[in-house]
Amino acid sequence: MVRPVRKPIVIAMMDGFGPEYLYQSNMPALKALAREGKMKIVSGCMPSVTNVNNTSICTGEWPAIHGITANSYFDPETRQEHYMNDGEMLLVPTLFERARQLGIRSALLTSKGKTVSLLGRGTEIAIAAEHPSPEWIAKLGPAPDIYSAEINHWLWRAGLLILQERQDIDLVYCHTTDYVMHMCDPEGEMSQAHLRETDALLDQLLNQEPEVTLLLTADHGMSFKRRCYDLNKHLPESGCPIYFAMSAERDPYIKHHRSFGGTAYLWLNRPENLERTMDALRDTDGVEKIYARQEAAAALRLHPDRIGDLVVVGDADTVFGPMDSAYEDLPSTYRNHGSLHELTVPLLAYGPRVEYSVWEDCSHNLDLIRLLHLE
Repeated sequence: MVRPVRKPIVIAMMDGFGPEYLYQSNMPALKALAREGKMKIVSGCMPSVTNVNNTSICTGEWPAIHGITANSYFDPETRQEHYMNDGEMLLVPTLFERARQLGIRSALLTSKGKTVSLLGRGTEIAIAAEHPSPEWIAKLGPAPDIYSAEINHWLWRAGLLILQERQDIDLVYCHTTDYVMHMCDPEGEMSQAHLRETDALLDQLLNQEPEVTLLLTADHGMSFKRRCYDLNKHLPESGCPIYFAMSAERDPYIKHHRSFGGTAYLWLNRPENLERTMDALRDTDGVEKIYARQEAAAALRLHPDRIGDLVVVGDADTVFGPMDSAYEDLPSTYRNHGSLHELTVPLLAYGPRVEYSVWEDCSHNLDLIRLLHLE
């Protein structure tokens, strides 16, 4: 009996991989795939942070539908911030659950542990390089530190090994970390070395699995930022007390960004303070957009029950987050995301299981699932 040719699917969700990283890096394997398949620049979802966009990519839905609206959420009743990485908060099935219904077994590989708890439903294998099991340490050695470029390379090697050893796994989703993008612009040596090795591993994937289907996109891009406001201090100092403000970027990986981000959710003391607070924000240099709750839900396709009374978006230079002071000039090397200015990302499709007939209709990273012919 002749065994059918294996045609595995690999989805690369390259955290922070804005188009400039592709254009300005030595990545011959990836650029060849772009020429042989399809590649274009699309938009991510707001806020341009990881949990929102990773969930959109993994479900094919907008935040208004899947319910993940930030890296964290705020409970006004307990006045506590919580990381938004509990799969129970996810309102729709993951790609892995949909694949399982078709008899397709999946592996989720991620540098960050939060992704397993948020998106791991339906997977046969789920590995976080941040906390690898003794089995994987025995196979590949200890994983590098989460704040490194090398942890992404360890993760790709784990994916190659799964495809080699587990012929029953036909779908591999690989989510890297954007530490390098936070630390280095596309032309820097750290970035160049990181993506050069990533490209070599992609080339190895193509040699190992010649019939692979590769879909690649990112959650957000990255920009230099030069100022930060702590709205919990800035607004009261401006004569406008509020209940609470939270950066949508807040997550456990503070070395990346100090919990600052280009979008903030803001809760009022009283509804009648809405216009007064919006006026104070309009007078704040660096605030680009201000939305009331329902306006933000409609304009940004966010779940209205999981955002603040106001949504505040910074300009290309501005982020928000907790500090000891109301305002800080940031170092010239500081890079971050979360605003409207980090939305553009690449979308690449290559291989026999791509549904090319819908390519022209794909305009966002969440359209990646539409390109996948699972059956």
